[in-house]
Amino acid sequence: MTGDSYASGGFRRPKPQENYQVATERAFARLCDQSAEQLRWLGAVAHESDWQLPVLNETFEVRGSSKEVVTLAGREVGPAWRILALHYLGVTLRPDRVPPRITFDDLATARSYGDVYRGRVISRLCATAGRQQETLRRAAGALGGRSVDRGDASFCFDVFPRVEVCLIWHAADEEFPASATLLLPENTESYFCPEDIVVMSEGLVSRLSGKPY
Repeated sequence: MTGDSYASGGFRRPKPQENYQVATERAFARLCDQSAEQLRWLGAVAHESDWQLPVLNETFEVRGSSKEVVTLAGREVGPAWRILALHYLGVTLRPDRVPPRITFDDLATARSYGDVYRGRVISRLCATAGRQQETLRRAAGALGGRSVDRGDASFCFDVFPRVEVCLIWHAADEEFPASATLLLPENTESYFCPEDIVVMSEGLVSRLSGKPY
């Protein structure tokens, strides 16, 4: 989440001593080297001297001159979403847009994060917005989630223009509590490092729970 880029066009595992401010500065420096053509391919839209990027049901305005990321209403985006957006806009390759089909545990470089992912993403979802089907349906609809026919309830989200995730939810029964699976594109690591993927998934859960960006 707070590291530099690596050769594949994504980002390496962060150093513990790096903080959000350093990560923001580095990400904006990388953005300065990005071509307008690549930014448009990633789904960003030029707006005066800035760039606008759709993120779930919101549009972020990325202001290079002031090194800010804000919503269209002018509210500053929190550090996790800010750095995710900047890392996404810093991708230099052009991975195919592919549907979400694999879990986090299927990612080659993410296996050591598996327990962290389940705790911060899946368990949290099922304890908040995913406790009841109707609550989840309302929350997903508010974020632009598209209903699909899987499990007891499933929704696909365009977290970023070229990164789609699918949430499959199973209702509780007499033996088991509610459970969920989050599917990712097979090439997610072409956009994000494992920690970024955890933070992106956690951010989706946070938004489903009504928390701000």
